[in-house]
Amino acid sequence: MTDKKSRVTFQEVYYTREFKKRFFSSLSDEIKHAVICSPYFDKLPKPFEDILGFCLFLKKRGTETIHVITRPPGDDKQAMTVDMAHRLAAEEIEIFIRTTPYLHAKMYHFEYVRGNFRSFVGSANFTMGGFERNHELVTEIEGVGQTSPCHREIERMQAIGGAMPFAAWVARGQPAGEKERP
Repeated sequence: MTDKKSRVTFQEVYYTREFKKRFFSSLSDEIKHAVICSPYFDKLPKPFEDILGFCLFLKKRGTETIHVITRPPGDDKQAMTVDMAHRLAAEEIEIFIRTTPYLHAKMYHFEYVRGNFRSFVGSANFTMGGFERNHELVTEIEGVGQTSPCHREIERMQAIGGAMPFAAWVARGQPAGEKERP
């Protein structure tokens, strides 16, 4: 939930190619915290090969925390692989697994060192299709302050009963998620 010290200063809706430009340009400022929420992971446009390459890029630039919220790895061929989840965890990327209800949300949230935030919320998965091939619509929200309008949803998805940390998911025997209903 936003506090009185935060405010939205800009919002706009973009189609796929413009979203990609805005997303990539948002990486030029020093990012303190990043949240990547997507049910699907695949190859990414250059210079990133995949989610691991993207997270390592952020870490190399000094990002303090990176959270990935997703559905159960290995659930199907479009989900993040279990191997990739283990590789991310080995790099101290915090992964949260949403087993139920089915995660279909897509949100990319950055908090910057200088005290502002930028979030992208829409239909684009963290895939080549989401950035280049598909026709997607994504809303960009920018603002200043300690929190953004997206914090409530990030906290809800990470809360008990929402998503579980990857280590807990592994300890529980990697339970499968609910299949998407028609």
